[in-house]
Amino acid sequence: MNMNFIAFDSVSSFSPSGTYNLQLNPEKFEIGYPKKKDDNCTQSSADGQMVESSEPLFSLKTWSVTFTIDNTGAVPFPPSASPFPITTPGNSIYPSISYFNELFVEPDNEIHSRKYIKGIWGMGDLTIFGKVKEFKYEYTFFTNSGTPLRANCTVFIEEVPIPSMGSLFMSPDITRIPKVKQSDNIIDFCQKYYDDKNYYLQVAEHNNLPSFRKLKTGTNLEFPPIKK
Repeated sequence: MNMNFIAFDSVSSFSPSGTYNLQLNPEKFEIGYPKKKDDNCTQSSADGQMVESSEPLFSLKTWSVTFTIDNTGAVPFPPSASPFPITTPGNSIYPSISYFNELFVEPDNEIHSRKYIKGIWGMGDLTIFGKVKEFKYEYTFFTNSGTPLRANCTVFIEEVPIPSMGSLFMSPDITRIPKVKQSDNIIDFCQKYYDDKNYYLQVAEHNNLPSFRKLKTGTNLEFPPIKK
């Protein structure tokens, strides 16, 4: 499975507002954890006071992903575009780049900011939820008439501090991201986190799972806040 990028309007959105699928796996993929100015962090105690913790509850990460968009016909999968992929080899790849910009880079007219981006590689072993901080591309192949058919792209993503991080870590209204153990299932998780097992289909869709019945041991699942 190649890397996928999914757009969301907010951290609590269940339904994505768009998906961009890479044709090939990344040419370069870097994960970073920016150095913190202070290794200590604070969290709320039982009486509501802020206390220092010697170990941070979270560490925001970054992704730097370099990938190729190609419509020369050399790649078996067509470039993503809106509303449909570019299926005819030899056509310009600009609509594909424009679609990526529309999903993740350009400010949305309704929310007046960039949409959130969720990156998924493989079966979900590597994921990030954040916002695009930088996107750049260079055309590397053209037709005789100058139509761009190939581009090298680099996107830099910063993870965002969703409510499951920091001082609200133990709040019942925050996103939970448990690691799946053997015999775990979504229905039990929903009962535990939402006190209602009937949210299992929404959770499966949110995590882009092909089936809610079989969970891969060792992967992480997101259980965001739900307005009941």
